[in-house]
Amino acid sequence: MKKFIITIIILLSAIQLQAIEVSHKQIEFFVDHTAQNVTGICNEIQIENPNLQSFGGQYRLRSPFEIKIPILKITSGDSGRDSHMHEILGSPEFQVIHVKVESINQSKTNLQIYAIKGKLTIRGKSKEFVTDANVQVLESGLLHVNGTLGVKFSEFELENPTLLFMKAKDVIQVKYQFDLRMK
Repeated sequence: MKKFIITIIILLSAIQLQAIEVSHKQIEFFVDHTAQNVTGICNEIQIENPNLQSFGGQYRLRSPFEIKIPILKITSGDSGRDSHMHEILGSPEFQVIHVKVESINQSKTNLQIYAIKGKLTIRGKSKEFVTDANVQVLESGLLHVNGTLGVKFSEFELENPTLLFMKAKDVIQVKYQFDLRMK
């Protein structure tokens, strides 16, 4: 019994709860269209600090957290196109795109890849998602997270933008980058 208790104490001391500060955050949106491809960007993302646990070089999410992307802060460099994009995404009725990250699990084959699962809500419609994120330790206490998620206009019942009477492809490629500093 004494050995069991000592083993539990050793294991618990190896598990570290990490306070996190998000030091860099960026999301890019890419829409493929026959006439003109469009890239939108948002740097003014609101992120709850993730509650991570570190154990043996692996990171686990202890509780879900939310990311909010303000629709009016998504820009493409063309104010007319931006206005239409904001309208498609539900502005002014909906002010943000919600992302709820529910779990993060490390790949068994590539230790830099983590599967992120959660729910994405656009214009009041929610869908579950899974995306693979590349997590790199840049320096002691700094993690760089990046990945891509494909989102279909049709799954969220969004208007598919047109240009010269041709519709854009149904998939929006969302690229995300975050730097997390462990405190």
